[in-house]
Amino acid sequence: MKKPDFKTVFHTIGGVALAALALFLVFSSAKSDAARRCEGLIIRIQEDDRQLLVKKADVEKWATREGTEPLTGQSLASIDLKKLERRVENSGIIRDCQAYVDLKGKLILDVQVYKPIARILGDGGFPDRYMDEKGHFFPVSKNFTPTVLLLSGYYFRDKKGLESAQNQDLLKLVNTITGDEFWNAQITRMDVDRYKEIQMEPLLGENIIEFGRPEKIQTKLEKLLVFYKKILPREQWSSFSHVSVKYDGQIVCK
Repeated sequence: MKKPDFKTVFHTIGGVALAALALFLVFSSAKSDAARRCEGLIIRIQEDDRQLLVKKADVEKWATREGTEPLTGQSLASIDLKKLERRVENSGIIRDCQAYVDLKGKLILDVQVYKPIARILGDGGFPDRYMDEKGHFFPVSKNFTPTVLLLSGYYFRDKKGLESAQNQDLLKLVNTITGDEFWNAQITRMDVDRYKEIQMEPLLGENIIEFGRPEKIQTKLEKLLVFYKKILPREQWSSFSHVSVKYDGQIVCK
């Protein structure tokens, strides 16, 4: 008769015991959550010391539907965390919200805010909006108005964002301008017509820069840099009202 393998038996018993313990903890937790109450709301905004668009009071207002659905005092089992996350994200200005409960019964909201790199100026039919580096449009904030590149023109009238493939050239230009220390300081506004032809307004000087379509971006910016470094220093700022880098191999100054 074969002797029983006590090692295998012990492992089996141990596995069953662990599974039973896990089920006990799950049911105990569920029972505990049904009895426990939310002891308060803690809001953590990522990089809160570097952003001024959203305040903790704004997030609390979105989470509680303007205070009509308070969370403190509610049973933890009755709070739908996923629904709460979507409610905060639906504000339009929040990139991501993660909701969870800590061991003390506090409801935690970890929030990430969209970072604006440009502002699309409204034109009658639509309000001003911000845009992030991925081309996502989101509402302006009542708390703070950051100094960012201004975008205007017919091209933005029916746009809900610049994430699509057909807009990657324009998005690349915006990111190139805002990501460069010199151009970010010098170019204050880009006007884009329905054909995606671009005119820029600089901070210094009263000249309009005709950039053309958002193609051959680096080549055009290098030509524009030649204008600022070699041509403009020899003339008065008022000498030119129009500068074009639209055409290959030339800089046209009028």
